[in-house]
Amino acid sequence: MYFLLAVVVLSVSITFTGCSKQEEQVVEEKGRIEKMTDETADKAVKKIRTPIDKARGTSNLGDERLNEMDKALQKQ
Repeated sequence: MYFLLAVVVLSVSITFTGCSKQEEQVVEEKGRIEKMTDETADKAVKKIRTPIDKARGTSNLGDERLNEMDKALQKQ
């Protein structure tokens, strides 16, 4: 009788231990996928924003030059 009880307790504990390890692996895999997705998204945003930022910078330089020319003309 004690032998059967020990076998049942051992079986149940092994079953729950095995299940918890599998869940941890699944969570770890999701973490890796999310990291890869975030890295890809960051790269895409960077490639999109770089030309836009350069165009804005060029536009600001042009506006500053026009303002300087207007001030110079007004002084004369």
